[in-house]
Amino acid sequence: MTESLWDVTLAELRARTAGPDPTPGGGSVAAVTAALGCALVLMALEITAKRDPSVGDAIAAGQALLDRLGPAADRDVELFQDYLRARRLPRSTEEERAARQAAVAAASVAATEGPLAAAADAVRALEWASSVLPLVAGTVVSDVRAGADLLLGSVLATLRGAEANLAQPGDGAAALTARLDDVRRAAVAAHARIESTPEESR
Repeated sequence: MTESLWDVTLAELRARTAGPDPTPGGGSVAAVTAALGCALVLMALEITAKRDPSVGDAIAAGQALLDRLGPAADRDVELFQDYLRARRLPRSTEEERAARQAAVAAASVAATEGPLAAAADAVRALEWASSVLPLVAGTVVSDVRAGADLLLGSVLATLRGAEANLAQPGDGAAALTARLDDVRRAAVAAHARIESTPEESR
């Protein structure tokens, strides 16, 4: 892929996602969703800053998270394309089959580590959203909650793709699975904290 997903129109991204090519797929679409969820929370803070400049540090923290979340969309496409290239390697001889197996295994791990890192960043964004929720008030509270919903959905969707890449058992698969479970639990816990925040605290 030579063109970033962030450089295409929303209509084109939708069309590509609905098309016959495997990319952009679940991981890259989830990464876009995470960035948009983070952006919604940032919007709520920017609106709040008009009357309360003290939220500047929270805005800076959110912008740093957004800068981390954005590149994950293109990275997911690249990793999956690397995996497909490994799958297409020749396997006519014993040596070729061994080389292909090693390449597929390495690409599979990379295609799991990448989404895992993206999901962990989305969890950090969820935890940030939880921390800034008491800082906003009025109608923008719903934007923080909506952003958190998108971030949670992104984490769950990202981890589904990562788990699919671990369909072939191998060395390290159990450890990766445990890490995926840890990230999922952290995401659900962070989102639950937002859901349980009482109205009067805002």
